[in-house]
Amino acid sequence: MSNVTVLEKSQELQNTVRSIAESQKERDDQERVLRRIDEVRTALQAAMVQQRTAVLLHERTGLTLDVSGFDTARAKLASKSRGGLPGDRAFVDARRALEAFTSELSTSLRQLWKSWATARIQEVSPARFATLNPDERREASGLYDSMKAKANRPKVDSASILAFCSDHDTLLALLQHAPTDTPEGLLELINRLDAGGVTLRELTDADIALLRAYDQDNWYTVTRKAN
Repeated sequence: MSNVTVLEKSQELQNTVRSIAESQKERDDQERVLRRIDEVRTALQAAMVQQRTAVLLHERTGLTLDVSGFDTARAKLASKSRGGLPGDRAFVDARRALEAFTSELSTSLRQLWKSWATARIQEVSPARFATLNPDERREASGLYDSMKAKANRPKVDSASILAFCSDHDTLLALLQHAPTDTPEGLLELINRLDAGGVTLRELTDADIALLRAYDQDNWYTVTRKAN
């Protein structure tokens, strides 16, 4: 084999090795980019969920939150992508900006929601439930407890907002004709009667008068004990 042939073969082998190395680098770069894209996509989806929740909160309550950070984070990545695929730093910065936006908005949502929902709950007096018929009273109590649970959830989402507003509207409809001056003692008396085991002797004239004053006496019957 001539020296020229050996040199050519050596050069050919070097070219092959270089080509393999470049191909591997391209594959590594592609995998890196895909991995970064997935990270940004996940952060973007989480941010969009919070943004939609903020929009719904505004629609249902009139409360407004600053969501400009969402567009800022998206624009940051877009500006770095105009010359082709962005580098690692651009992906990382975009992901962190989206995550920061999501965290801040989530905190603001929770604080604003709790304040608004608590105020709506405080506008309702459970004492008014006493003037409802037994089925309506149970329904009203269930709606009231459901509203309190949703107001105190550690994380706010669209489903909770919609369910709370629905419960609130239904409860107000139930109480539409209920007296607003219902005394607390009436609810306590009704709860005591509903628990059972109360004898006529244990009821005072004032208890019976209270039931009659709010048309609750027709929901109870008096029977003689066997022994």
